[in-house]
Amino acid sequence: MVEPFDVALQDTDMVSMRLVGTLNDTNFEILKSQVEAAKKLVKSESEKRGHPLKVLFDLTKFTGTYNVGAMLAMKGLEEHNRPYTSKTAVFGGSAAAQVAAELTLELIGKDNLRLFPNREDALVWLNHE
Repeated sequence: MVEPFDVALQDTDMVSMRLVGTLNDTNFEILKSQVEAAKKLVKSESEKRGHPLKVLFDLTKFTGTYNVGAMLAMKGLEEHNRPYTSKTAVFGGSAAAQVAAELTLELIGKDNLRLFPNREDALVWLNHE
């Protein structure tokens, strides 16, 4: 089974996150545990560095199909990370993934979260002070 979510610390003060496949009842428990691990990593690394981190969120391999619990888990991740992140750039994905991202970003309603068509545009925005 493909892991539905992963997170990694980059060389810079950036965290990369990625959703993969479909988020449904068969992988929801795995998703929840991975989201909890991501929360711990972001908090720990931000506190260690003494400032908020940037987040690059990849949807290129996400189908855009999800259950309500998955959307709420992603919303919970963002809410937890607010004190520990400065900007989040979401990019890529199918038309359905883009719609799912837009709905989630609307639900969250923060100015420091933006959706981009590709990684390059996302990085330009993240790295612009």
